[in-house]
Amino acid sequence: MARTLVASIVAALAVTAAWLSLEEPRLIRDALLVAALAIGPALVPAGRARLVAVVPSSLGAAWVAFGTEPWELLPFRDERVLAPTLHDVGAGVVDFYEVFLPFVPLRNPEMHSLVLCAVFGFTLAAALLVATRHPIAASAVTVAGVGWPATLSGGSAIAFGTAALVAGLVIPLVLRVGSLRALAAGTAIAALVVVGAASASSVTTLGRDAALDWESWDLRGPAHEANSVRFVWDSNYDGISFPPAKTVVLRVEGPTAPYYWRTTTLDLVGDGHWTEDPFWLGQVDRDTRALQLPQLVPERAANPRNWLEQRVQIEALVDDHLAAAGTPVGLDARRFGTVFQLSGGILRARDPISAGQHYTVWSYAPDPSPRALASAPPRNPAAATRFLEVDGRVFPGYSTPDRHRAMRAFLSDPSYFGYGWHATMYNVARRVTRTATTPYGAVLALESWFRQTGGFRYDESPPRVSGPPLEVFVTRTRAGYCQHFAGAMALMLRLLGVPARVAVGFTSGTREGDEWVVTDHDAHAWVEVWFAGLGWIPFDPTPGRGTLGGGYSFASGSQAAVAALRRGELTGKAPARRARPPDVSDLGLTSAPTSERAPWLVGIVLLLVLIWMVAVGLGKAARRRSRYLSRDPRRIATASRNELEGFLRDQGVAVGANTTLAGLQRAVRDELGLDGRAFAIAVARARYGPPETVQQGATAARAELRRLLRAARRDLSIWARFRGFVSLRSLRSSGSA
Repeated sequence: MARTLVASIVAALAVTAAWLSLEEPRLIRDALLVAALAIGPALVPAGRARLVAVVPSSLGAAWVAFGTEPWELLPFRDERVLAPTLHDVGAGVVDFYEVFLPFVPLRNPEMHSLVLCAVFGFTLAAALLVATRHPIAASAVTVAGVGWPATLSGGSAIAFGTAALVAGLVIPLVLRVGSLRALAAGTAIAALVVVGAASASSVTTLGRDAALDWESWDLRGPAHEANSVRFVWDSNYDGISFPPAKTVVLRVEGPTAPYYWRTTTLDLVGDGHWTEDPFWLGQVDRDTRALQLPQLVPERAANPRNWLEQRVQIEALVDDHLAAAGTPVGLDARRFGTVFQLSGGILRARDPISAGQHYTVWSYAPDPSPRALASAPPRNPAAATRFLEVDGRVFPGYSTPDRHRAMRAFLSDPSYFGYGWHATMYNVARRVTRTATTPYGAVLALESWFRQTGGFRYDESPPRVSGPPLEVFVTRTRAGYCQHFAGAMALMLRLLGVPARVAVGFTSGTREGDEWVVTDHDAHAWVEVWFAGLGWIPFDPTPGRGTLGGGYSFASGSQAAVAALRRGELTGKAPARRARPPDVSDLGLTSAPTSERAPWLVGIVLLLVLIWMVAVGLGKAARRRSRYLSRDPRRIATASRNELEGFLRDQGVAVGANTTLAGLQRAVRDELGLDGRAFAIAVARARYGPPETVQQGATAARAELRRLLRAARRDLSIWARFRGFVSLRSLRSSGSA
């Protein structure tokens, strides 16, 4: 019995460690529980009783893996209960080929369930073979259980091989050795074999690489190897340290204005720590320049005229992330191996990119005016929900009616015990943004508070105080580096109902000639906020102190904006745009007139402008009405579709002349946050349906159009509605026939 238990535990530990390497963070408790359930039947003495014991053990493992009650999986089960479990299995299998590893168990519960099933299955098989005294077969099953996750993760082959070899040698040793002296001798020999094999594997790998790299042979001796720089992008609040000498990691040609070179985004926050949480979109074709457009990126990003080209040279950075400004929408990957496109505009190569390699990437990097940001409708489509989540709870959006009362009920829920610091962070955020009336105003209020008015200081070795790290930073120490500032601001925005995430990578670096030179000292973290119709916009709450740069994305080009920021006057106002001269009217500031103008001349000009705008608006209205002067239901449906397309164009949404109904429905969802499916179905029924349904379809299309426009205009500001009234964009396309 003792031998069976020891050998089974060895197999269980090896298999469990291998499969848990696919997760981050690792849910060890669940895995150990199913492993213990798998070992249980092997400890039953009799053969038939052992097989009978497999049934409750399997049901218990299913309960742990899928959350299904054991009796629901018995032979007299209800198919309605079993079907979801089978669906989870199928979804989990597919996810292993679509989710970048290691995966996040909380985001991919089906994958975690399959990991537990694998741990249980391999451990049970190995333990039963151990109980029946088949050590070679048990070792083979264990090696297979360790090797399978190794092929999925692509991790260290030496580590996986060492674990498999240890288990494969220990199991026969425990079962076959007859004395303690023989056990000690066998253990020593096994240890020598394991150490020797691991060392030989390492040396062989290094030697093979050196021998095959014949082009680098130099009879004069080895050359001096340049320093290489590696980064761990997930949040870390324990302190940072940079070497005194800077190391150039990137050189970027193309942009003339400064941009942040983003490598990845941290979308998942748990206990105040931000981590990567991308999902797989596809593999980049070497012959394809355009990439799949990620969610929450406006349709205009697909237009090459809106792309920013960057030619990136890798100097000393060792990383599998590809740095780019904004959201990558195009890539020249002919010089690389496999490149994966992940959510959030993340590009990752299968193998780390080495020094000397270069690539060209095209990005969508929006640079909207402050007025455009302030007038962006506070809508949150379904895809933005994950960016309102904190510790597994999704908070209501910024424009939710009576939101503060809902938040108080939400935070006082007894099931929320243990997250009291969320209430503290929310109260601070609400106090700082009390004068803001738009999401953009709330963003600027927090940014100004962190940078200037809140009493914070930049410190790469902040004091260590017990408690939730971001709450301690905001309420007690007020000292930290970029990860503290970005993590706290993004968390507080989510608590306020504004979709936000942490972006990491590098600041622009130093301009030298026609290129930007980026060093390891330019590594940085900042905040990205999503605005409807505009996409992800960068903001930087970190004061420009210490080693890391503190470039201020939208105020750095405006001295007036920076001055107002220092005075704390941007809580509800907007700074001037980076790429244009300062516009004091955007800041709510006044300037003295440069010269006297004749009042009558100014009045005439204003009157002419007003007449022209009214004429444009009335002309557009007459044009829309004329389209409905028909008894043909198909023409009426077409007129409804053209009116919706015109409304979207007048609001700055890129809608092509040949946009399909599916594309129009997607634009309504992404840009307006509304469900346009019923409208698309009604138009399709009127235009392409049988004669007996076309009239009903045309009537439904007009009704759905009125519903969509009424909901859209309700969330638009007065300025946005006036801008749409006088816009000429809808007149530039004749619409579809």
